[in-house]
Amino acid sequence: MKHRIYICLLLIVILNACHNKAYKPEGLTKLSDTELIERAKEKRFPDMQSVVYKNEQGEIISLDSLMKIPNPEEWTTDSYVDNNGDVKEAIVRRATAEDKELQKRIQEAFNYLPPIEIIDIDCAQKQEILQAVYESDQGTRTNGTMDPEIDRKNLTTVISLIENCGMPTLNEVNKTQMTAIWLTIQHGDHENRKKYFPLLEQSAKNGDLRSTEIAMMKDRILMGDGKPQVYGTQITQKDGQWVLYELSDPESVNKRRTEIGFGPIEDYLKRWNIEFNVKQVQ
Repeated sequence: MKHRIYICLLLIVILNACHNKAYKPEGLTKLSDTELIERAKEKRFPDMQSVVYKNEQGEIISLDSLMKIPNPEEWTTDSYVDNNGDVKEAIVRRATAEDKELQKRIQEAFNYLPPIEIIDIDCAQKQEILQAVYESDQGTRTNGTMDPEIDRKNLTTVISLIENCGMPTLNEVNKTQMTAIWLTIQHGDHENRKKYFPLLEQSAKNGDLRSTEIAMMKDRILMGDGKPQVYGTQITQKDGQWVLYELSDPESVNKRRTEIGFGPIEDYLKRWNIEFNVKQVQ
């Protein structure tokens, strides 16, 4: 009798293990870590609408439900491709420590940009060149969109101008054209923003750029480095909502903003419907 009970219990365990076995798509191949990183470098990502998302039991997860998952950083997906290399299914599961490290590497690969290749610049034409850069930068943003290719082209032009001709001043170009330099580097990549920040900061000290522009760039650099911002100019998204990026010494932010030429942070954040209730020191 005891032997029969033992056999039954063993069968129950086996059946339960089979039921809980992680689902794997048939006829598809899982992308390796190396392949995921290479695709990130190439900015090659699947159309989310064309991918079937499933949990580890093989049950389909709707895209709407997927977008509402709390704490998305705690989850990851295993991507499976067909013979053409197209992602057909993605298995959503809890992220391990190794997954989180891979996510960082993928993000770094996605952010990777080759070094700027310096091009020839006619220094006698810097006014015309910077005016064209300004109009190009703002032209892509009038309807709230951005064009990475135009931003990269403008960055190549501006950096090449600085390297070939030196940093312009208001004795050589007008305020709009000077602002074009700040806009282009502000809208460029993190590494070049950090590299050329000291030059722009010196231009502000010389009166060629506004101190508020330098404050915004400083905050963006700090955010890119994962550090708290100083002036509260940077907004980010969390769970689909606009929020103020982490702020250093929030109780004295308005004092710092006033010193640099900004208005109160409460007024600034209204455009994103963000409330700021930290009592300010005088």
